[in-house]
Amino acid sequence: MPGTVTKKARASPMVLVVGHIRKAASPAAASEREASERRVEVWVEAMPGATIGWVLSRVIEELSRKEPDVPNIVGLRMVKGGAKVAADSSMRGGGSSAGSYSSGRRPSDSTGSSPADLAGLDDGGLEGDLLVDYGVAVLDILADSDCLECVFEVQEPSSSSKAKLTGLDRVQVADFQIIRVLGTGASCKVVQVKHKINGNFYAVKVMSKRKIVTNEKKLERAIAEKRLLARISHPFCVSLHWAFQTKGHLFMVLDYCAGGELFHHLDRRGPFSEPDTRFYVSEILLGLEYLHSQGILYRDLKPENCLLDVDGHIRLTDFGLSKENLTQSALFQSFVGTVLYLSPEMIRREGHGLALDFYCLGCLVYVLLTGKLPHFTGDVHQMCSRRAKGEAFEAPKGCSPTVVHLCERLLEADPAVRLGTQGQALEVKEHAWFQDVDFHKVYRKEPQPVFPNFPPIDPKVDPDHNFSSQFTRVPVPSQLLGFGSTVTTSEHLIAGYSRVDY
Repeated sequence: MPGTVTKKARASPMVLVVGHIRKAASPAAASEREASERRVEVWVEAMPGATIGWVLSRVIEELSRKEPDVPNIVGLRMVKGGAKVAADSSMRGGGSSAGSYSSGRRPSDSTGSSPADLAGLDDGGLEGDLLVDYGVAVLDILADSDCLECVFEVQEPSSSSKAKLTGLDRVQVADFQIIRVLGTGASCKVVQVKHKINGNFYAVKVMSKRKIVTNEKKLERAIAEKRLLARISHPFCVSLHWAFQTKGHLFMVLDYCAGGELFHHLDRRGPFSEPDTRFYVSEILLGLEYLHSQGILYRDLKPENCLLDVDGHIRLTDFGLSKENLTQSALFQSFVGTVLYLSPEMIRREGHGLALDFYCLGCLVYVLLTGKLPHFTGDVHQMCSRRAKGEAFEAPKGCSPTVVHLCERLLEADPAVRLGTQGQALEVKEHAWFQDVDFHKVYRKEPQPVFPNFPPIDPKVDPDHNFSSQFTRVPVPSQLLGFGSTVTTSEHLIAGYSRVDY
């Protein structure tokens, strides 16, 4: 019966997490935020030694199957007797969703010291309780009738996002003015364009059908990337606005990130300081956390794929190698990625899962601090051999012991013990290097003392040097001006891309 709590025999006890999902307000309107939040209940089977971070990771996985936008956690506290209150509410038919989750050892009949009213929230204290140590074993701090209570926040779409576009549901090549080439690849070009109607700038990824229809892998990735981009929405990931096709090309119209690649700035200015590195890694970590919560393994995290928007904040891009349907235990067998960022398990072809992204995160931290890659001394084969064998890497010079330890934990050769494998991004956030970071403010893109340079790079200061002249000085090819409209090939219609006749 819906709304009832059943009991089933299980080897491990169950932990109740009560979540409140709300829309994020802008900083200016935060004090006037409406309490238009939704309440959810998730029961998690607590395996022996399960930490709070591990439990919350399971909650995010569960929510990702049900919620259109998996939110960011901004508040957490333990509620004495809260599980008993929730169970009683469910038995009374109080609208709880707990009955839809399998349950085992439910709380005892004892009521605890101060039962909380879980129907509402006291905004004055919950966010301040986010200082819980995610590494603590959950059963060490929760009694039978206790529960965890969380506040999750969903970012409001920006005014320029796909959700706000009205009257422009369909576009065609003629709707855009081409400005310049931003980058090139084996089978695609990225160009900056201006929409002739709304005046906004976009980055358009143009893919040649002639080069991808004969390559099954490239075709699969073009379809999968569009499908993935169409369903994600996060402040630190690029957004897809339109996707369409002509006889000769595929087009994905994406956010234009005026700051260019993080790699370009690293190449221009050299290694970053620890505070500046922490700024970028904190935003990247939230982007990774979101992708994992959506069942997406990124598989291509590197400075080249970390763009800076017009305000200097991170936008992850290029999801052509990403894999969907990720679970905590899933392992993929394909051999993909950028060779300099290959993890030991991929080199050894042992299968890879979400731990791969945390290894790449470790490489990225190391690169931003040193300008070099761990284990790499000029020979790729030797680098791969060192990583596969689990050899130690040269510690970054002039850096704090804390960040060296972070690199060591993220670059563990054994993915089973790598930081992030068990507790996911929550486990990484709990590392001492991030102890002064308020991830709630990171998510809202608000300044905080731990980031003295906010942002470290302001794209508006020197806009002419945010992109490599290797691309921007290249004239737009004549065939690109018409996007290859004269290509005489048999038409191939690619799934997921709207058809546009020219």
